[in-house]
Amino acid sequence: QPTPRKVWAFLGDGETDEPESLGSITLASREKLDNLVWVVNCNLQRLDGPVRGNGKIIQELEAAFTGAGWNVIKCLWSE
Repeated sequence: QPTPRKVWAFLGDGETDEPESLGSITLASREKLDNLVWVVNCNLQRLDGPVRGNGKIIQELEAAFTGAGWNVIKCLWSE
């Protein structure tokens, strides 16, 4: 029986730049885990330096999530 409970994950773009994270996006879709909510903070930083791609990580992540069947809501902070 489906549960109304949600599992929230708060990640940075550095974590989602790892192959294991990208694999879990497709795994969750394949297993029909519809109670997951991921919030990804894209600050272009990793523990070992800048995230690859000069800011294109936002578009890459959006494409990866959308391609795996996730609903994507993108909020951009601008000055």
